[in-house]
Amino acid sequence: MTDEHYKEEQQNEIDILQSIYPTEFEEIATDPYKYSIRIQIEDEEEIRPCVVSLVIEYTPTYPDELPEFDLLLEEDDEEEDAKPLTETDATLSDVDIEDMKAKAREIAEESIGMAMVFGMASTLKEVCAERLREKTEALKRIREQRIKREIEAEQAKFVGTLVTRANFLEWKEKFERESEELKQADQSNTGDSRGAARRALAGGAAGSKYDGKLSGRELFEQDRVLAQSDSKFIADGDVSVDASLFAKEEYISDDDEN
Repeated sequence: MTDEHYKEEQQNEIDILQSIYPTEFEEIATDPYKYSIRIQIEDEEEIRPCVVSLVIEYTPTYPDELPEFDLLLEEDDEEEDAKPLTETDATLSDVDIEDMKAKAREIAEESIGMAMVFGMASTLKEVCAERLREKTEALKRIREQRIKREIEAEQAKFVGTLVTRANFLEWKEKFERESEELKQADQSNTGDSRGAARRALAGGAAGSKYDGKLSGRELFEQDRVLAQSDSKFIADGDVSVDASLFAKEEYISDDDEN
C-alpha cells in the first residue's frame, strides 16, 4: 500500500468521525493528521458527569499500525456550570486514566488493518462510565457506614453500660475497697474526737473544784460580757447593784479578821 493510499484511508476515517462527532471533533494538525475527540461521560442518576479527550495522531502507515494516542481528563474548573463535589461524587484519577489507555490499546490492537478510532472512543466512554459507577457506589457505602456509626454513637448516649459478670465483679471489688477506706477514715476521725473530748474534760476537772464545772465567779472573771449582758434585764425603777462594793467589803472583812 502506497503513502497516498494510507492518506486516503486516514481521510475517509476522519470524514466519518466528523459526522459522528460534529461538535466533539477538533482538528489539531493535517500533516500528519492529528485531532481530538471530546468524550462526555454522564449518567444523571448514578455518576457525576466528566469529560475526557482522546487525542489521535496518525502514523505514516496507519491503519496497518497503531496510531499515537493519549487520553486527557478535563478538570471540573474548566466547566462553567460545574457543581461543587459532594461526598458521593466520584472522579477519575491518574491511575484510572492509565488503566483506560491500556484498555483502548487492547481494542486498537484487535483492529489492526482497519479504522479503529471509533471503536477506541466508544470503548473509552463505556469503561469510564463503569469506573465512575463503581467508585460512586463505593463512596455511597462509605457514607452509609459513617451515618450508621454516627447514629449508633448518638443512641449510645442514652443507653447504660451492659452489665456482664466481668464488669460487675470489677465494680463490686472497687465498691468494697472504697467502702472500707471510708469506714477506716470515719473510725479514725471518731477516735480523735473522743480523745479530744476526754482531754478537755480531764483538763476542766483539774482546774475546778466543781467536778469540772466553773463557778459563777470563775465564769464572771473569764467573760465580762456576762456582766454587761445583765444590764439589759434591769427595768426602770430597779436598783442597780455595784458588785465592786461587795468585793471591797470582802477585802475589808478579811483585813478586820486579821
